[in-house]
Amino acid sequence: VQAEWLAKGWRTEREGWVYLHIEGGPRERGFQHGALLAAEIAEALHTQRVVWEYESGMSWTWLVAETVPFLLPRIDPESLAEIDGIVEGLASAHVATSREEMIAYNAYIEIAGYWWPGKKKELEMPPPARVKESCSSFIATGSMTADGQIVLGHNTMTGYVDGFVNVIIDIQPAAGHRILMQACPGWIHSGADFFITDAGLIGSETTIGGFSGFDPGGTPEFCRMRHATQYADSIGQWCAIMKEGNNGGYANAWLIGDIRTGEIARLELG
Repeated sequence: VQAEWLAKGWRTEREGWVYLHIEGGPRERGFQHGALLAAEIAEALHTQRVVWEYESGMSWTWLVAETVPFLLPRIDPESLAEIDGIVEGLASAHVATSREEMIAYNAYIEIAGYWWPGKKKELEMPPPARVKESCSSFIATGSMTADGQIVLGHNTMTGYVDGFVNVIIDIQPAAGHRILMQACPGWIHSGADFFITDAGLIGSETTIGGFSGFDPGGTPEFCRMRHATQYADSIGQWCAIMKEGNNGGYANAWLIGDIRTGEIARLELG
């Protein structure tokens, strides 16, 4: 079965970018993702562990143990199946990880940037640095563009050690819309963020500084972003999915466009 799954996916490389095509059901495409990007995921996981421990003074296993209990119950079955598939794909390539680690890894931006500051106060540790504003993005349409169509641009600004957002993932799911997005290896969401879907939706974001607060009872941002991008047929639907269960993690100004109508929108969430 795994050989049949793997035959549907492929990867190519060009000028530093890795293009990954995955398709099928969630576990199937997750397996393709894990097997085909095993080396990149292993390196990214190692980097994330080291960065977390260096910046926080806490162990990576502590972070996983503290956060997965509240994240796991709020992850939808499809996202969880895709994560499980990634773990299985990595195992086939002799890269050891777990469902729990991959959940924390996918949620890293929101737990490190938004859950951790509150936890630090509980532990009576020095206050964390203010969440940095990152990336830069713009969207324009109508009279502001040469042909009246939408123009969207995005620039990912991140630290050197985090520079593994060089993957373009082409996802053709069994249900929902096809997605082309910039992402980190092993992530089921973009996180970078830059995406295009066959529903005619395009989008990006830029982080907003000055936001604080995190609701462990909310839906993880990485699940909402992926679900909205895969299933929304319109800007309104995309925004509605993102707002439902908002946990405050990864405070962003989202710039969304619909190439069928020429409409653009800005959604701020924090």
